Amino acid sequence: MKIGKKIFLMLTAIVLLTLGAMGVYLTNAYTFSTGELSKTFKDFTTSSKKSDAIQQTEPFSILLMGVDTGSSHRTSTWQGNSDSMILVTINPKTKKTTMTSLERDILITLSGPNDNEMNGAEAKLNAAYAAGGAQMAIMTVQDLLNITIDKYVQINMQGLIDLVNAVGGITVTNEFDFPISIADNEPEYQATVAPGTHKINGEQALVYARMRYDDPEGDYGRQKRQREVIQKVLKKILALNSISSYRKILSAVSGNMQTNIEISSRTIPNLLGYTDALKNIKTYQLKGEGATLSDGGSYQIVTSDHLLEIQNRIRAELGLEKLSQLKTTATVYEHLYGSLKSQSTQDSSYYYNSGSLPAYTDSSTQYPTYSSETSSSSTYQDTTAGTQESGAANVTPSPQADSPAEQQSSGTTTSTPAAP
Repeated sequence: MKIGKKIFLMLTAIVLLTLGAMGVYLTNAYTFSTGELSKTFKDFTTSSKKSDAIQQTEPFSILLMGVDTGSSHRTSTWQGNSDSMILVTINPKTKKTTMTSLERDILITLSGPNDNEMNGAEAKLNAAYAAGGAQMAIMTVQDLLNITIDKYVQINMQGLIDLVNAVGGITVTNEFDFPISIADNEPEYQATVAPGTHKINGEQALVYARMRYDDPEGDYGRQKRQREVIQKVLKKILALNSISSYRKILSAVSGNMQTNIEISSRTIPNLLGYTDALKNIKTYQLKGEGATLSDGGSYQIVTSDHLLEIQNRIRAELGLEKLSQLKTTATVYEHLYGSLKSQSTQDSSYYYNSGSLPAYTDSSTQYPTYSSETSSSSTYQDTTAGTQESGAANVTPSPQADSPAEQQSSGTTTSTPAAP
């Protein structure tokens, strides 16, 4: 969910929490923050070769995930889908941070440990977390974008609510002519945001960042609001100047966030070297073309040119060489519909698994398989936000996918004021 975006706040908090106060304030804040943030640390093996101690002279990447824990059958704090996923790059040399939102409905071949039965299955991007937690989500996004992800941060819904409340709320503008609400689909959240400009609390911020069914732009509109909330919370964090404020934020994240960013006397000096980059944020969106299963289920299908553009932009921010050919595990539009607009998908660097794959089923969810052979099919159900979609995995284009326009990503730069 959008809260994943909040995760970025968490990262920012991690980096900046020990920044705002000086002297005695800094000493006290440091002692408290390292104790609280140590509760959030959870590591596992990934393909990143970078040292555990982040080097302040090197750019690095973070996958931010917001975990949707709203369904009543989920009992764990971390059980659910990663309905919000943002790939963040932080570059201290260029003093710039980028946030690239990843569409949750992108059709992709999941990547995971060999002993995970969903490894190699085809599903929506957000199914990776449900199938194998943060580790499988990271592995899948790495293969989607053809990069190595160095760190991750994930936050649940309660974490977003508590975090916004900890900074004293944020001011947003509801530009629709109706109140923003998600109560029809998620009755446990009754807060609303009326049309116009208002200062909102944590539960209202969750609703504001989560609504998509009434937005004409759908999930893309929701992701814009998610990034807006993240940036406004970040701005409030940077302006904090008291120990009590830091304590509220740390308490909010300590039980509702997990990360493999180590916070200790060894790493804090390096983390502080990234603060200038965190004040200059540029945002992007990985988009797709709508595609509909024969019984109505929907996916987003990326075009090869757009995905290669996104890959190269991220690689540039990480100081990696530019690619001339696309390599990805996503199902690209040109292969799905047989219209190859880009030469980058015509060689072996594009490794889409076109074989028939077994469907995965548990008590609550079925994930799709897809084959480029028209005879292959399977069933699919999406339980996200209490709705269900089912059907054979014969993918047919939705009306807007008949003549795909070139997907252009638009960048928006936000400069955040320095902490006092």
